[in-house]
Amino acid sequence: PISVAIPSSMTDIIMKKIYKSINQIINHFPFLKSCIFFLSKFCPWVIGIFYALFVLKLYLEFGTNQMLHFLYIPFVVALICLCLRLTIKRKRPWEKYHFAPVDDKNRTGHSFPSVHVGLALAITLCVIPYGPNMSLLLMTMTIVVILTRLLTGMHYISDICFSIVLAYLIYYLL
Repeated sequence: PISVAIPSSMTDIIMKKIYKSINQIINHFPFLKSCIFFLSKFCPWVIGIFYALFVLKLYLEFGTNQMLHFLYIPFVVALICLCLRLTIKRKRPWEKYHFAPVDDKNRTGHSFPSVHVGLALAITLCVIPYGPNMSLLLMTMTIVVILTRLLTGMHYISDICFSIVLAYLIYYLL
């Protein structure tokens, strides 16, 4: 396994201050913390439920041809993300900068890339051609997923950016 260890730099110092400041603000306002926590749990589930319902809709309308394309793009994105996470084993921001995560599960390591973001965006991209109204809802949920993954201290900005680029690449290449 590859271990990513970036030496302390000005960027690292700035990111530490940003993450710790965000964490202090969130922990200072319990209602804000509970909202962020709720959204971080709720949105991925809603995206998954809508995805399953949309797969069923496609199957009923178009048969298996469209449905298979709709299934394998998110699968490939998730598979690549999981393989990279297991290989790279990057510490999460809350681990590296020593603050309490907003998330209740103190998951360690495996920060890069974000499976939540990659999968949410891949699903949204697949829905766009078939359901513009649904895709607007899913894009909103994907943005919330991106923000909550950052605010909870689960991912770095680079984790999120890589996942976004990966989802777009897989969508347009396949």
